[in-house]
Amino acid sequence: MLKKLLVPAATVAVSLLLSLMAAEILVRLVRPQPRLVITPGGFYTPDPPGRYRLSPGYRGRIYNRAEYSNDIRINDAGLRGAEIGRPTEGLLRVLVVGDSFVFGVGVEDTETFTALLPASLARDGIEAEGLNAGIPAFGVPDAESWFRRHGVALKPNLVVLAIFLGNDLVDASPDREEILIVDGLLVPAQSSGGIKAWLHRHSHLFVIIKNLLEQPGFRPLRARLGLGEPWKTRTLREEFSVYHESAGQELKPAIDATDQALGRFVDLCGELGIEIVAVLMPSEVQIDPDRWHSSITGLGLDPAEYDPSVPTRVFQDLLARHDIPTLDLGPPFAAGLSRDPKLYFRFDRHWTVEGHKLAAEELAEFLVAHR
Repeated sequence: MLKKLLVPAATVAVSLLLSLMAAEILVRLVRPQPRLVITPGGFYTPDPPGRYRLSPGYRGRIYNRAEYSNDIRINDAGLRGAEIGRPTEGLLRVLVVGDSFVFGVGVEDTETFTALLPASLARDGIEAEGLNAGIPAFGVPDAESWFRRHGVALKPNLVVLAIFLGNDLVDASPDREEILIVDGLLVPAQSSGGIKAWLHRHSHLFVIIKNLLEQPGFRPLRARLGLGEPWKTRTLREEFSVYHESAGQELKPAIDATDQALGRFVDLCGELGIEIVAVLMPSEVQIDPDRWHSSITGLGLDPAEYDPSVPTRVFQDLLARHDIPTLDLGPPFAAGLSRDPKLYFRFDRHWTVEGHKLAAEELAEFLVAHR
């Protein structure tokens, strides 16, 4: 009797497994699902008293399975790109510090705005080299801490502090979500393991079903299943917290932490005779009216309570207080989107090669005007 029951059950199980495998292959071929992957592990390493840094000497790839696949080369100094030599007299050494926009998620080492900057400066007769110290998920306090311990030894003539307006205040918050390093990769503490995390990393079928359940029409079903708000929605809602009219009060701990880090940054650069400037990098949602309005609607927010210029004003006030010359890339990128909507990746939302080219050109023009 037991044998008669096991045979049909095994047949069903095998059929189901084969069907899932076929569906997985079909999704990968027809509609690959975007999901950021860095391989192999070991990309990040703990860096006390800071949180983490890029692992010196790391080699790997970064891709989102739908839009880009790029080599990663971290040199012995922990910077993205080729090895660097000693400072050369007459050569302007520009160290750019910041987050994943500086690192250049989605483009090759030689396509980041840091790498493109020397050629743009050369057109104005300035010989320079660009050092890419972008580290994903860094806020200003992280950047200042890293520079104090690792950047000073690189002996830059100029430091460019690149600030991403979409989340740098969130990343500077003292009570931000804990991030763990698992196998050399960053993982939110609340989702550091389990079968769901494994499937999200490896299965396109799982991701497409998960994305389907994240559509507005499936919210009642998600509620009945006890599922929380989708990660993408939570992330977007978190970003919109910096656009709220009351962000100056609600994000005061993060603003204070940023203010103090800027003070330490300026003091240290002053002691060493290093020039410092800042660049404000806009989120696409800030400068694309259609995406702004669709996000407001999708999140169910009151448009009267939100303003895309809020983080710009906050950072401009902070940087002016410390007398840091500042380039706001918001206006040129807004104008650029009207001419070429491909400045940002569709899914990933980081800059494309075209975005990095525009940033390099604008930064070079700014630096020439301020030297």
